[in-house]
Amino acid sequence: MAKTIYVVRHAKSSWADLTMTDKDRPLNKRGQRDAPIMASYCALHGYKPDRMITSTAVRASTTASHFAEVLEIDPVHYMAYDSLYHAPAQTYIETCYQLGDEVSSVMLFGHNPGITYLANEVATDFIDNVPTCGVLVIDYSGDSWQSIDVNQCSLRTMITPKSIANE
Repeated sequence: MAKTIYVVRHAKSSWADLTMTDKDRPLNKRGQRDAPIMASYCALHGYKPDRMITSTAVRASTTASHFAEVLEIDPVHYMAYDSLYHAPAQTYIETCYQLGDEVSSVMLFGHNPGITYLANEVATDFIDNVPTCGVLVIDYSGDSWQSIDVNQCSLRTMITPKSIANE
């Protein structure tokens, strides 16, 4: 059974308090607005994961919380991994190793540049940047998460706040 990986870059974060650590930065007003809008778009188009895994950074976990609420994800299927904080592209793929094969889809929340690097590993056309709150929908043609390989993955679509603004 083919599987789906949704990769979400955290929504726009605040730089208002320069004494705050990078990991503790919250979402700004635009981020607080965009996250529920993007989550609603995903819900409307059937992009609902069986599991959600987020970086432990506040901006990523807050984005994930908005998605979990809108998509009605049971808290037991929602996890936070420190390994996704500023993770390289391969870590997003490796995070899927721990999933059971009964799971058909997962939504991962994290950061650039790793997400844009991953997008370019699975896309046929060059992607300059996955913007904040951008969502990658990646198809994985394999049957088992334990044997996932980026070469078996392909980008179905990329959704951004700007791309849905006119819908």
